[in-house]
Amino acid sequence: MGFFDTLFGRQKPTPMGPEKLFAISTAEVALEAEQNLTPTNTAAICFKGMASGPFTQMQAELEQLLQLSSHDDQLTVKPYNDEFDYRWFIFSGANFQALVTALHIASQTLVDKGYQSTLLFAIFPFTSAQGHEMYWMYNYKRGMFYPFVPQTDAHDRTHTRNNPEEMRLATAMKQELPIDPEYERWFPVWNLPF
Repeated sequence: MGFFDTLFGRQKPTPMGPEKLFAISTAEVALEAEQNLTPTNTAAICFKGMASGPFTQMQAELEQLLQLSSHDDQLTVKPYNDEFDYRWFIFSGANFQALVTALHIASQTLVDKGYQSTLLFAIFPFTSAQGHEMYWMYNYKRGMFYPFVPQTDAHDRTHTRNNPEEMRLATAMKQELPIDPEYERWFPVWNLPF
């Protein structure tokens, strides 16, 4: 922080990182026991791509690292580029803690290589006792979670959300997860690649 920033009381925003991502590991027990939500054995990270040689090289090295580290935890990793040129790593495996760790490795690698600004979100799909899908989203820029509950499913063309259920889940889980208090920042993600 510079002299004038100190003098005028300005602060540079503190960049958020992937550390709070691990909160979902401990919250998973409460999600299953209290909310009857079961993990779907899938999780994903989404980030913005960059048209540069170093970024492309880093992405290839990250993919190779994830393939190697995921092998030990019996996870599969699938890279995916969507129609908006966002990059995804989609992880599958029966061990929820290993999924969270794999997402943390991916996001921490991007941070360590100087690409923190490309991180968008991590997503953890769950299924309710009635068979409905819902998602816990982790916003890297804010370092907080929020629920996303599509009215039917994430591929529904009407793109309607179950806002009362989202509010209920956020209230129920606020002791377990850092919940984003600004509802207008609870961005939905439609047409998920899994």
